Amino acid sequence: MERLSISLDNECIKIIENCLQKHCGSSKADIIRKALQNLKLYEKLQEKTSLENIDAYIKYLAKMEHMIIDIAHCKSIFEEIGEGSEEFWKKVHDIGVEHYREFSDRGIKNIRKILKYIEKTNWYQLNVDTENSYTLILTVSESSKFVKTFFEGVFYNYPKDVEITEEFKKIRIRVI
Repeated sequence: MERLSISLDNECIKIIENCLQKHCGSSKADIIRKALQNLKLYEKLQEKTSLENIDAYIKYLAKMEHMIIDIAHCKSIFEEIGEGSEEFWKKVHDIGVEHYREFSDRGIKNIRKILKYIEKTNWYQLNVDTENSYTLILTVSESSKFVKTFFEGVFYNYPKDVEITEEFKKIRIRVI
């Protein structure tokens, strides 16, 4: 082991003290060692994705409200649903409405930010055509009605009119 002396500002000291309270029995040095191990893990993860994506994945998965599903499974589900029932599509729409409330509560109110955030679910790749026009390139073409209906719900209470059109393997969203 090598001894290292460092100076920390008040904010860093508070972070360490909060960690000490949460993890009784840990020393300040142990907390810093764990922080460095997490930094190493973060650097490995950042080679594959951004901190913004990692943060979104944690938010999606941490509360057990979302799940990870293989794209092949997703494709089979949408093939099986086919046209679906009117009740099913109403539920998809209503879930979108609820998601908009959640996004608004978290301060995500701008269409572009909402689309960028949901893009992390891997439903689509977002292309920003103009400031008010977006194209979603779908990962699973069979999901187009689902994605369209969901976003119709998301933008149902949006303060501006939003036009959503479905094309082959694409959804176009335009603020009017």
